[in-house]
Amino acid sequence: MLLHVYSADGSSLRNTSREDALAAGFSEEEITAGETQVRQAEASQECRRRIYSIAPAETQMNMAAASAIISSKTSSSRTDEEKAILAGLEAAIGWVSAMRAAVKTLSGDPSKDFKADEHWPDVPAAAAAIAGQF
Repeated sequence: MLLHVYSADGSSLRNTSREDALAAGFSEEEITAGETQVRQAEASQECRRRIYSIAPAETQMNMAAASAIISSKTSSSRTDEEKAILAGLEAAIGWVSAMRAAVKTLSGDPSKDFKADEHWPDVPAAAAAIAGQF
């Protein structure tokens, strides 16, 4: 893992290993902060990959457009199908929020393998179904 390490006095070392940073005089705390930044970026990338595997960018845009159109109607004028779409979208948004929360948890715990399925929230059936419609 290559790190970017920054010290309190403003010096930095980029694309370095833990060992080289220690040899250069950076503290354990500064090195750990660099490792955490790398881990957070990698966990965030894994999160994005997982979300996009269920709902690619085009799907997300179509979902947002459907939400805007349906939400512009009063509740009483929405069809049952439109109500089901909004419920699915709500499930999808909740799942994405849970995924983002998992990034924070996984970033802060180096003992957890952020590539392991067990550390990520399952996709709710309603979220997967709605993504499949778009």
